[in-house]
Amino acid sequence: MIGTIATIFGDVPIEKATEWGLVEHYFEPIKNLFLNSDVTEIFIDRFDNISIEKNGQIENTPAKFESEIALQSFIVQIARCLGQQVDEDRPILDARLPDCSRLCCTLPTVSPQGATMTLRVVPKSLITAEQLVEFGALTQTMLDFLIEHIRYGSNIIVSGNTGSGKTTILRALAKYIPHAERVITCEDTQELYLDWLKYKVSLEAPKRPNSDVEMKHLIEAALRMRPDRIWVGEIRRASAADAFLQAINTGHSGCVTTLHANSCQDAVSRLQYLIASAGLISYELAGKQIVGAVNVLIHASRHPDYGRKVTEISIIDNGQVKPLFTFNTTTLKHEAISHVNGSISGNS
Repeated sequence: MIGTIATIFGDVPIEKATEWGLVEHYFEPIKNLFLNSDVTEIFIDRFDNISIEKNGQIENTPAKFESEIALQSFIVQIARCLGQQVDEDRPILDARLPDCSRLCCTLPTVSPQGATMTLRVVPKSLITAEQLVEFGALTQTMLDFLIEHIRYGSNIIVSGNTGSGKTTILRALAKYIPHAERVITCEDTQELYLDWLKYKVSLEAPKRPNSDVEMKHLIEAALRMRPDRIWVGEIRRASAADAFLQAINTGHSGCVTTLHANSCQDAVSRLQYLIASAGLISYELAGKQIVGAVNVLIHASRHPDYGRKVTEISIIDNGQVKPLFTFNTTTLKHEAISHVNGSISGNS
């Protein structure tokens, strides 16, 4: 068994200690930002232009790298440690640090102003569903409704814009999955880390050059692993959308995924478009299969006026998306739509 040592990035193999030590050397200009528990994102837009997201707001920092060469050396060294390649021919690095922090880096081939890095810092402690209520992201009534559907095994789609808290919502709701169930997670870059579940397997698309394995293949593999639930990270490609649709239309319940969309209704349309664009089934048939298998839609939003909120929860009822809860952007309060019955029955 290979030994490991602890670094600020998590545990790394002993034989790579020197290489990761060099990463820590280059990392020094942003080390304090990374270790700050209130910082959720670090944005390096140029070697001398670094900002952070803290408590939902972006703010400038005096931090900077010594030079463009220093920043590029940092990026190249990270890639080397992770067994990935980044150079003029492969100028984009999409990677995960050992502690599960995510980063996306570019070289001047695609970012003429200089190398860049967007680092999503893994939470130092996971936010609970109760904290989401305390922060005003949703109400207790909304949470109770979602907990009921998680325990029941409803199929759920969570949509929203970048940084709206989709993954945070999923992690919080995952606490209510019955612990006797076998859960398979499929992600391009691992973010869910549902480590408290006893029967959990995490699948992640490899970042090695020339790898043909993508989300579609992970979902197909999960279907052969006798899952009780399949939780899929963000769907971006038609092939992944189609694989997810096949999963929820072959008797699998409790499946969840996320995608970028502008509303619950738009989430259905976007998934429908992705599936139809693969050319395997028509747009109309894709829509029928989605509304026939999905039970609940959750939409989250990040906005400078109100921060991160769950702005809509809808159900699929008789093939139609029907809102149960919405967020009023004028009063800044959540509102229940009383004329819709949100109890668990039929497709809802």
